[in-house]
Amino acid sequence: MNLIIYDFETSGRSARYDQILQAGIILYDKNLVEIKQLNLKSKLNADVIPSINALNVNKIYLSNLLKEKKTSFEIIQEMNDFFEKNRPSMFLGYNSINFDEEFLRQGLWENFLYPYVTTTRDNKRGDVLNLVRMAHAQNPDIMKIIQDDDGKLSFKLENISKENNFNILQSHEAISDVIATKKVFEIVKKNAQDIYKDFIDNTDKKKLIEKIKFNKFFCLHANYYGKHFFYLLTHLIDHPVYNDNFLVFDLKHDPRDLINLTNQELSEVFFSGKKKYFRKIKINKQPSILSDKIALSKSPYDEIKVEELVERKKIIEESDLKNRIEKLLVREAENFEESRSQLQENEEETIYKENINNFDRSIMGRFYSTEWDKKWEFAEKFKDKRLRYFAAKHIFRCNPYLLPTKVFRYFHEKISERLSSIESQNFMTIPAAMEEADNLLLKYENSDKSIDLKNQLEEYDIYINFLNNYYNNKNINPKPICFDENLSIKLFGK
Repeated sequence: MNLIIYDFETSGRSARYDQILQAGIILYDKNLVEIKQLNLKSKLNADVIPSINALNVNKIYLSNLLKEKKTSFEIIQEMNDFFEKNRPSMFLGYNSINFDEEFLRQGLWENFLYPYVTTTRDNKRGDVLNLVRMAHAQNPDIMKIIQDDDGKLSFKLENISKENNFNILQSHEAISDVIATKKVFEIVKKNAQDIYKDFIDNTDKKKLIEKIKFNKFFCLHANYYGKHFFYLLTHLIDHPVYNDNFLVFDLKHDPRDLINLTNQELSEVFFSGKKKYFRKIKINKQPSILSDKIALSKSPYDEIKVEELVERKKIIEESDLKNRIEKLLVREAENFEESRSQLQENEEETIYKENINNFDRSIMGRFYSTEWDKKWEFAEKFKDKRLRYFAAKHIFRCNPYLLPTKVFRYFHEKISERLSSIESQNFMTIPAAMEEADNLLLKYENSDKSIDLKNQLEEYDIYINFLNNYYNNKNINPKPICFDENLSIKLFGK
């Protein structure tokens, strides 16, 4: 199977509201020989305020973002085409499952494309960060991992590259980070075949489920706050509400402590979490599942006789603990769904909440082939209001002049309300952007970095003031503006 290693540089950390600014993607064969490379950059969306911290780390100027030729609408389509032409493949990234993959799914979904490309249609995926942590936990000599100022292990890709003598030419440049990820992956593959095999097995959903459900015991490796932990676990119950979620029992505890508790007492133990008898495992997060022999060699499990561990497993199987826990999981899920339903969510936050109806699903792909001056007319066919909203957002970003006046003003007002908010939000607002810029300036005011930051901060200040004027609630008659090279010239003179 070929490998697709990818990395994104983004405008911020919120997959629901920020955008992919750079996408580095390289297709490798099974021997890690490069086949094809895709290096994409997007212009800044009109409704997104980038984090100045993100721009500073990525060494990106706002003037350059406005001058990029391709829109986010175009690069998402280009990525999707690349993935479709090269499946099946194994998708790899560094910290990708919790970060890059969420940006990818959001981008595909908002662009009317199938979002689960990395885990379906015979594709697999894995996170190289998990591989590095597994490898270091079992053999620290495989690669050098430094400690940060607090004495915690630092698994930052930039640090690993430096310590292991393959410096990233342009760190935080998407394509450079892809090459660094490949090198890290290659080191473990070459020097730790057993660990590499466990990692590959963990990219296979079927094998993961078999390891958890059909082994008497299994080991889970986790890394919290830069420290390694090994747990000896046994499957307790499939989650009664959420697919591919399991509740497992930690065998360092004695189930005899629980089986005679009243329902109320068991509920208090379960929900308090003071003593972690149980752990939740989500298959779609690629948990690091290992042989039980690894955990059996670690404290405190090495102090418990195997016969006693077998007995604990037997007690769990023969008691009514599973049925009682199932009821608690149902109640927990019901409470969560009820509290979530009471929240007023923006359209961007509903990716996992409500499925697309069959009619809309059948016509979503045709939005791309429709000419821009016909796109809104086509978008009105959608029954799902979210899809009409995303269609309006694409036109607002790419060709705002083509939106009907009422729709343009409605969308402009909606974005104005969001970006002008003085409350803490899941997205960058104008007040928050001003505060972040001030804090960054103060942080480096007396350091050499202040020189490097000066131009970035000057552009950022100009841009935020422009947004404040354009989206100000007092702007009762807003006009469409293209966020492009002409705007860059107007604002920055270049």
